[in-house]
Amino acid sequence: MNSRLLFLTSTLGLVFGVARAQVSAPPDPKETVHLDAVVVTGTGDAKSVFDLAQGASVLAGENLRAREAGTLGETLAATPGVNSTYYGPGASRPIIRGLGGDRVRMLDNGVGSLDASNVSPDHNTAIEPLLVDRIEVLRGPSALLYGSSGVGGVVNVIDNRIPAAPPTTLFGGRAETRYETAAKERTGVLAVGGGDDRWGYQVEGLRTRTDDVKIPGFAQEGPDAPADQTKGTLPSSAISTKSGSVGGSYFWNDSYVGLAASEYDTSYGVPTGDDPPTSIRLRQQRVDLRSDVNQAFGFFKGARVRAGLANYRHSELSGGAKVNTTFLNKAYEGRVELLQETLNDFSGTIGVQTTRSDFSAVGEEVVTPPTVTSNQAIFALEEYKASRALTLQLGARYEHQTIKLGQVDAGLPAFPGFAAQSGERRAEGGTSTSAGLVFYPAPDYSVGASLAYSQRLPVAQELFSNGPHGGTASYEVGTSTLGKEKSMGFDLTVRKRAGFVTGSIGGFANRFSGFVFEQELPTSQTPTVNNPDKLRPFQFVAKDALFYGGEAELTLHLMDTKAERLHLDLTSDSVHAQQTTDHQPLPRIPPLRAGAELHWERGRWSVGGGFRHACRQNRISSAETETPGYTLLNADATYTLVLKGVSYDFFVRGTNLANAEARVHTSFLKDFAPLPGRGVAVGVRTVF
Repeated sequence: MNSRLLFLTSTLGLVFGVARAQVSAPPDPKETVHLDAVVVTGTGDAKSVFDLAQGASVLAGENLRAREAGTLGETLAATPGVNSTYYGPGASRPIIRGLGGDRVRMLDNGVGSLDASNVSPDHNTAIEPLLVDRIEVLRGPSALLYGSSGVGGVVNVIDNRIPAAPPTTLFGGRAETRYETAAKERTGVLAVGGGDDRWGYQVEGLRTRTDDVKIPGFAQEGPDAPADQTKGTLPSSAISTKSGSVGGSYFWNDSYVGLAASEYDTSYGVPTGDDPPTSIRLRQQRVDLRSDVNQAFGFFKGARVRAGLANYRHSELSGGAKVNTTFLNKAYEGRVELLQETLNDFSGTIGVQTTRSDFSAVGEEVVTPPTVTSNQAIFALEEYKASRALTLQLGARYEHQTIKLGQVDAGLPAFPGFAAQSGERRAEGGTSTSAGLVFYPAPDYSVGASLAYSQRLPVAQELFSNGPHGGTASYEVGTSTLGKEKSMGFDLTVRKRAGFVTGSIGGFANRFSGFVFEQELPTSQTPTVNNPDKLRPFQFVAKDALFYGGEAELTLHLMDTKAERLHLDLTSDSVHAQQTTDHQPLPRIPPLRAGAELHWERGRWSVGGGFRHACRQNRISSAETETPGYTLLNADATYTLVLKGVSYDFFVRGTNLANAEARVHTSFLKDFAPLPGRGVAVGVRTVF
C-alpha cells in the first residue's frame, strides 16, 4: 500500500461521510468526543481540536489508558504523526513528523521537562505516563507560545499534581495494580486528594519493576551479531522506577494558585550488547508553581503563571556498579501569559518566558563541555473572528539565547569548523511568526490552515560536541559556526465531527534553510585521541532540507445507541524527508504506517482490537540499513463494576499478539533491540 492510495482511501471515506451526514439524523453527542476535546496547549485561550489551525491529537480517559506504556515515547507511538526513538523499554522520546531531539518541545503542565532527554536517545524523559491525566500533541511549528525548539511540534503532559479546581470531596482518589507477561511487569499506582472550596491537596505515588523483556528471535542482527546470543530475551532491558509527588492549591473567585514537589527515580538497562552491560540511573527532583487568575484587570481578563525548578542527575553504569559518566542539569523555567479582553471580535494572549539550564558531564564519555544556557522570550498570539465561518490567527515570538562555556579540554582532536574556548560566550536572537485560519464551510466541518516561519537557535550539543557518544555509537563533533536554522512550514487539516464518519485528514510541508543533522565523516578522520573504542566520527552540519507528508485519523460509527456502540478507527501517517541540494534522504525517517481498531461498548463491557502496520523503510541515508516492515496485533477488554460508590475496572490487554519481530527505523538501536514480543497485561483500576 503506498501513501497516495492510503490517503485517497481516507479522503473517499470522508466524502462518503458528507453524503451520509446530509440524510441522517443529528448525531449522538458521543460522536463528537474526539474533535471536541479541549486543548490548552499553544492556543492562549482553551480551544477544541475542531477549532485549531494546526494538526493536533489529545489522549485522555479510556483512550489514554488503553495506550499507556512505560515511557512517554511508546505511549504516543500509535498516534498519527508521532513515532518514537525507542532505545529499549527504558528510554523513548516522541518524534513528530520525522523531527525529534531539540525540535520537539516536551512540556510538563506547560513548563519544559527540565531534563536531558534532548541530548541523547538513551536519556529517558523525566515524566511518568501512568500518573498523567491527558496528553496534548500539537503537530507542526505554529505553537509559538513555547519556543523555536517546537518547530516539529509540542507534547504537553497534564496531570493533577497541583489541583486546578476545588475538589468535590474531602477525600478520594484512584489506585491501579497490573501485571504484564512479556517483561514480568509489576506496577502499583496510588493517587489521593481532596479538600473544600478553598483548599485542595493531591498525593501521588508509583512503583514499577520489570525483568528483561521477551522478544521473538534474537536481539542483535547483522554481520557483527554474536553467535552465542540467547534467543527470546532482550538482555539489559529491565526497569525499576519510583515516582511520587505532594501538591496543594488555594482557590478563590474561580482562580487558584498551587505548589507541588515531585521526584522521578528510574534505573533501566541499555540493550546495546555491551559486556559488561550498561545501565542508567536517572533521578529528577522538581518543584512546580501554577496559577490561573480569572479576574479582569486593565486590558486583560486573566493571567496564567507556570514555573518549574528541577535538579536532574543521570549516571551511566557499567556492570551495574561502575559509574562511567554522570550528567547533571540544574534548570528552571517560568512563563507568564496575559489573556486579553475580547474587543470588537479581537482577542489574544501576550506573554514572557525565561529559561536557564546549567548542564555538565563528568566521566569517560563527556561529549559536550559544561555549558550554561539561558533564554528569554516575549510572544503574542492574536485572533480575529472575521465572521461566524472564518477565524484568523496571527502570532509572533522573539527569543534571545546565551550559551556560556565552562572548562574546555585543551587536548580535544581538531576538526574543520570546530572551535571552543573555556569561558566562551555566544549570544544571539531569533524571531518566529505564524499566520493561521479556521474556516467552517458547513455545520460540523472545519478547515484549518497555518503558515509558520521559525528561526531555531543551535544548542550547545550541535555547536561544541567533541567526544565519544555511546548512545549513538559515534564520535560526535560540533560545528561552532552553525547559524540559525530557518524553516517555513505549511499545515492544512480538514475535520468533520458528526455523521457516520468523523475525524481529520491533513498534510504538511516544511522547508528548512540550514537544517542541522549529523553527517558521517570519512573514516580517515576517526580520532585516535579521546576515542578508545574507535567510534565512527559524525559531525553536526547544516544543509537545506524538505519535509512533507500527512496524517489521517478517521472513525466510522457503525453503531451508536444509548445501549451499544461499535466504531472503527482508521489511522495513517507518512513522512518524506530529503536534502534539497542532492535529494539524498535524511537519516532515521519513519516509514509509512497504517492502522485499524474496532471498538465495542455495551453496558459494563468495553472490548477492542486491531493492528498497526509499518511498511519497509528502504529510503535511507548512506549511514543506515533498510528496516523490514512489521504488523503489530493488539486487543483489550474492560469490565466495569460499581459497588457502594467505588468503581472497579478489571482489564486485560494483549500487545503484539502475533509475536512479530518489529524493529523501529527511527531507533539508533534497531539492529540491537526489537520491540517486545507477545505480552498480556492484566489489572484493576479503582476510583473512589
